[in-house]
Amino acid sequence: MTRKTWTLRLANGHEDHFIDIRRKVGNRIVRAYLLDEMTARNAITRIKATLRGPKKEFKDFDKFLILSAQNSGKQYRILAEAKVYDNLRIVATDSETISESDPQEIISIFTGALQDPSGHNAMLIVSEDSVAIE
Repeated sequence: MTRKTWTLRLANGHEDHFIDIRRKVGNRIVRAYLLDEMTARNAITRIKATLRGPKKEFKDFDKFLILSAQNSGKQYRILAEAKVYDNLRIVATDSETISESDPQEIISIFTGALQDPSGHNAMLIVSEDSVAIE
């Protein structure tokens, strides 16, 4: 069975792939105020990139963010849609382990890194013209 993936194409042509976990996580939302700690620390990297969804459709990367962090010493990234009624919705991850976790564990990993960025070596990655964080 082929997994659905999201594709982030960087300005230099490099592509990163994220495993689609929308069905697993469902429509559970994460409160956007959890980004406050990350923005206060200026733990943000801006990049030039394009994003394609699992059906290869173009998505506006300005409305998404990537949380890059560590869990138990392992690096991972989680792609989230921002500005969903002023909240965040997890859509994909680059970690096979996280993609196989139960929904509550995925949300816990995501929110844990947002609440304790220094403890998870966390960084937000957004587009140059991002509306995901303000």
